[in-house]
Amino acid sequence: MKYNSNSLLLLILLSVSTMIKAQTPIRPYSQWEATQFIAVNGHQPEDYVMPDNNWEILYNLRTPRTLIELREMGIKCSDSQLLLLEVGGLISKTKGKWKTTIPILDKEQTHSLRSLSKEIAESMYAKTKADFISLTQTISKMGFKNNTLSLVFSYLLDGRMWTKLVLFEDVDNHTSWSGCYWVLYEPRNDLACGTNGFGEQNLILTYVNSDIAPSSNIMDHCADEIAKFGKIADTQLISQLKPYGLVDNNGNVLFPIIKKQQDSFHQINEKLANSISTELKNNRKYLTDQYGIDNEKVAMVMLYHEVMWTLVDNLIQDKIISIPAIFKDEKANKKRLNEVLFFIEGGLMQ
Repeated sequence: MKYNSNSLLLLILLSVSTMIKAQTPIRPYSQWEATQFIAVNGHQPEDYVMPDNNWEILYNLRTPRTLIELREMGIKCSDSQLLLLEVGGLISKTKGKWKTTIPILDKEQTHSLRSLSKEIAESMYAKTKADFISLTQTISKMGFKNNTLSLVFSYLLDGRMWTKLVLFEDVDNHTSWSGCYWVLYEPRNDLACGTNGFGEQNLILTYVNSDIAPSSNIMDHCADEIAKFGKIADTQLISQLKPYGLVDNNGNVLFPIIKKQQDSFHQINEKLANSISTELKNNRKYLTDQYGIDNEKVAMVMLYHEVMWTLVDNLIQDKIISIPAIFKDEKANKKRLNEVLFFIEGGLMQ
């Protein structure tokens, strides 16, 4: 059989080019920084991202593509994978093409976002530093000096602030979660703590690694006991909480219980929340314009997360608050979990 050598060479080159394109690795999901501002009633977004090569699919659907186009790029993809990601609220289909619905910012965009957020945070901090100092002094007078970072961060910055900005259900609602989820090119270099709520969102944990606390069942039980009795009455639960320094032998809690009342603590928090929210709302339009994020509420959440962590950086740098011991060494300071935990009467968002 006779072959045309030029045609054969072209075919080989095309095949090699296709193979190289297919073999171009996608930066592993673990190297990015994914943030979930969500309320969960089933599966969280990461449950849909982690299996198989779903992250690769999501990343490549930043540009609208059909299933056939994905496969032509050398990306393994099935109808069931796309269906799962659609049910998970991470992709949608328009005019026959699938597209990622969550913000995924590349290296340049991530650096740009953080530069913007730092600029906004610096402006906020200059105007509110005196009030932050007053707040920490008030917390100390309440007898909760060791809980200062937790109360400043999880009660105010990552708690009450959201009632001024946006709540989970106000952003977006999906089958198993509400809120928003986004991915930035790389993790922050500085402290980036988070907040978990248990029970009726009245037992609040500040964390860098949420595994520092007992299981969710134990924490939910703890929240229920405090709500009913003002202490822990269940003797088995007492034995489960004691190794973490959360209760004494009689079940008395060894962390702050914040009452619903008009006092200096609540008044200063309210003043700070109003100041911060006003300045943030004046800047949110930059994010929607610069990164093509259609949902202004998602843009608000993304921007504020970066801003609040920068505010914490400034507070730590100026020694207005300090990093809890358990954040520095979880095992050695296990008994100091009480320093990153508090109970709030009526729930954090009330």
